[in-house]
Amino acid sequence: EGFRGWEVEHGGNGWAVEKNLTLVPGAPSQTCFVTSFEWCFKRQLVDLVMEGVWQELLDSAQIEICVADWWGARENCGCIYRLRVRLLDVYENEVVKFSASPNPVLQWTERGYRQVSHVFTNFGKGIRYVSFEQYGRDTRSWVGHYGALVTHSSVRVRIRLS
Repeated sequence: EGFRGWEVEHGGNGWAVEKNLTLVPGAPSQTCFVTSFEWCFKRQLVDLVMEGVWQELLDSAQIEICVADWWGARENCGCIYRLRVRLLDVYENEVVKFSASPNPVLQWTERGYRQVSHVFTNFGKGIRYVSFEQYGRDTRSWVGHYGALVTHSSVRVRIRLS
């Protein structure tokens, strides 16, 4: 589906969509987004109520919001990747956030994907949206698409059984 549903800012040569270089277990699609030589940004705003989670359930203490993202680099070029996920209220004000800035992948190191994940719990009442934000670039300033590879992103709502 390409960039459908994403707010996108293209740095350098922008984002592109490619086949995964290595298999990502459990991913329904073996494609990835890839960044360029300047910072690329991508955001999707998930309306939890529109996705079928009723507000009373979101306001209960029984909900967990689980987010995950898979990212990696090409073997011949390093990359920098960042993830920021924010839980927002009905007015899109930030209530709580999670950020990840893993160490950059260096050139000529392993090729493959790494997972970043987080579980939001006990976040209080009033959550309506999840803002899922990805950033990436390469470390060599090469023209083209040699930056961070991003795939199999997910936002899941779980009911905790206490």
